[in-house]
Amino acid sequence: MKRRRFCISIKQYGIPPGVSLVEVVVAMGIATIMMGISMTTMHTVMRAERETSKAAWLGSSFHRFSRLIRSDIHAATSLEFLKGSTRNSPELTIKKTGAEIVKYRIEGHRIFRVVTRNEQQVHRDGFFLPEGSHAYFFERKRLNQAGIAIDEPSHAKNTLKQDKTSVKNSEIKSSHRDLEIISTIGHDYRLTNMQIKPTKKETK
Repeated sequence: MKRRRFCISIKQYGIPPGVSLVEVVVAMGIATIMMGISMTTMHTVMRAERETSKAAWLGSSFHRFSRLIRSDIHAATSLEFLKGSTRNSPELTIKKTGAEIVKYRIEGHRIFRVVTRNEQQVHRDGFFLPEGSHAYFFERKRLNQAGIAIDEPSHAKNTLKQDKTSVKNSEIKSSHRDLEIISTIGHDYRLTNMQIKPTKKETK
């Protein structure tokens, strides 16, 4: 007597086929790589944004400082430097008419401006320079000029010395200077555009 075999087939409708373990591992690896790339890109974009904002902020601060120091030197009646040094002074005192005194002081990469009138402080400002910069005030008596010199950061100087060891010391020193703000002492540029109109005689 023969036995009959029964085969039961179960059909699944709407259910996708199974996924192997290898495919899961590959998908997870690709997702991890994509996530790492996106995080690196976001970090780079945020760092660039911070550097751009900082540069714009420093530029605005420096522009305001250069405008004020030019105006103060133009309106000066006399200048005083720390310990009488007119070549490399961290302080500059500007005396104006009307018992007004403006004092500039350099502390690290910050410059402070204090205005006093009749021995009373009426205003105080703070300006920022790039970190590592070296600044000092100077006067050129022969040309009746004064101003401030700002050197580039010290790390840039060290790099320049390593790259250009054959350059003379005088040439290296001159190339380190980033910029100078120079103004004529006691010459108010705002008065140069004023023109005195001649009085008209009345005609009969």
